[in-house]
Order: sequence, then structure tokens, then C-alpha cells
Amino acid sequence: MMPGPMNEDIRQLLVLQDRDARTNRLEAELESVDPEREKARRDSIQAQQMLDQAKQDQRQLEVRRKDLENEVESKKEQILKFSQQQLETKKNVEYQALGREIDHVRQVILEIEEQELELMEEQDAFKSMLTEAMQVAEEAKSGETKKISNLDDREKNIESELDALDEERDEVISKINKKMVAHYERLLDTKEGKAIVGVDHGSCGGCHMKLQTQEIVNAKSGREMATCTNCGRLI
Repeated sequence: MMPGPMNEDIRQLLVLQDRDARTNRLEAELESVDPEREKARRDSIQAQQMLDQAKQDQRQLEVRRKDLENEVESKKEQILKFSQQQLETKKNVEYQALGREIDHVRQVILEIEEQELELMEEQDAFKSMLTEAMQVAEEAKSGETKKISNLDDREKNIESELDALDEERDEVISKINKKMVAHYERLLDTKEGKAIVGVDHGSCGGCHMKLQTQEIVNAKSGREMATCTNCGRLI
């Protein structure tokens, strides 16, 4: 059977359903804007926190290095003091004891200087890590600014489209029988997906149950709105 001329109310209901589907898609897209915006901010904050931590670690390394330098200077002063005491003493035993103290302090200095070298190597390796952290933070901040700007534009565009769709919806509804609009909107509240579906190989395009012959005839005639007796959707 060839489909008959479509009833105007049916045609307008299909237009209405299309507008509502577009509205639903846009509203879902709009809901995703804030989470995306927050994610961009979190990523930037996290990168900055990592950079701040890297800078703090660098400062701690520098403090440790300065402490070691000060300790070496203090030990050198001890050597000068012991050397001066050697010059002043007339007792050989005391002179020898001071010599041993000097040797001990010199050994301590060598150990401290070894620690300094290791620390300087650690600082050199850390410089590349710090540079990388700075680059990541800069890119994250730049990315945040760009992302949020794009999201703001997208949000405004979606809101404008939704406003236009609201106006279109009101205009379409004004052309449809009020009872049919009410029935359509009740279906939207109770059925997920579409309120108006097609006939698919003799079955309802919504619940996929087999349709009665008369239901198929009514649907294909296009003269009046047919209903699936199983799910209540318009066909």
C-alpha cells in the first residue's frame, strides 16, 4: 500500500518532534560545558601546583647546599684555630693531638665536599625537571584560557539556538490540534526516545512489537494519527 497524503497535524507533530530532539541534544551539550570548564581549570591548577612544588624542592636543595658550604667554612676555621694552637704550644704531645684533630677535620671536609658534589649533580638534574614543569604549567594555563574562551562561545551559541528553537516550537504548536499536542507531550513524559515512530517491517518502531493490520493501514494512510496498542506511541 502506498502511503497517502500526510495529515497536516501529523506533519507538524513530526516537525515538533524534530525540534524537541534538537533541543534535547543541545541541552545535553550545554550541561557538559560546566564540567569541561572545571576540568580545564583543575588541569591548570594541578600543573601550577606541580610547578610550585618543584620550585620549593629547588629552594630546599639550595638551602642544603648553603648549609654544606657553611659547614665547610666552619671546619676550615677549626683548622686555622688548631693550627694557631700548634704554633702556640710548647708541648709535643699537645702538638701531636692538635695535628690529629686537624687531620680529622680535613677528612670531614672532604666528606662534606663529596656531599656538595652529589648535591650539585642533583641540582643540575633537577633544572631540567623544573624547566619541564614550567613548560607544562604555561601550556596548561594557555590551554585553560583558550578552552574556557571556546566553551564560553559555545555556551552562548547553544543558548541562542535553544531560544530560537523555543520560538520555533511555539510557532509549530500553534498549528497543531491542542488535544494532539497534549497527547504528544504526555508520551514525551512517559516514553524515552521518540513519541512518534515509524512502522518497521510490520512492527512498532518504538517497542518493536508486531502491529495489528488495521494499525498499519491507519499509519500508512497518513489521514489520521494511529497509535500502537502496546506502547501507546504515535505511528
